Amino acid sequence: MSDLDAIYGVLSDSHRRYVLYYFLENERANIDTLALQLAAWKHDKALKSVLEDEKEAITLALLHKHLPQLAEHGFVTFDQRSGDVVVGTNFHVVRPTVEHAREVEETDSIVGNATESFLYSNPLAESTNNDH
Repeated sequence: MSDLDAIYGVLSDSHRRYVLYYFLENERANIDTLALQLAAWKHDKALKSVLEDEKEAITLALLHKHLPQLAEHGFVTFDQRSGDVVVGTNFHVVRPTVEHAREVEETDSIVGNATESFLYSNPLAESTNNDH
């Protein structure tokens, strides 16, 4: 698999993108902190408004699917016993692409405070023939 295949494969899922967005501004996290932040982004809520079941669903997805995939490519390192997640040795390879993806999706630069989500922004108005 080429580097581009790996990068775009990883970025194809929003959970993995959100993890990498988090690590644009942080070098380490605990699985609970990471799951809480991702749940806030996903559900367009402030951290304190995230429900326990929303956080738990993200935690399970991270543990069983997304963190192992990110770790396989060296984008993060994950210690399942402690729950610690840190920037991986290959994060520098994906960082420019993640930065670009974040700009395209127009996420907020958030470290511990969800305010707005690109996922629930107003759709673009459909153009009509009168627009041309």
